[in-house]
Amino acid sequence: MGADRIIFGVLTIAVGILGLFYASGSQDGYSYFVGLALFIGAVLFMFHLIKGYYDQLEAADH
Repeated sequence: MGADRIIFGVLTIAVGILGLFYASGSQDGYSYFVGLALFIGAVLFMFHLIKGYYDQLEAADH
């Protein structure tokens, strides 16, 4: 696992948590959905990082 994946993972976790805090402190519906969209985007990107790691391992086996 490269350092770039670790850095992207940590930053993605930070963005996801900040999105949840933003959504929880919102006063209107728009801010709530923006916060949730940040969180969902972070989760999807984290799954992409995990998939890329396992794809890289699989390619190394062949």
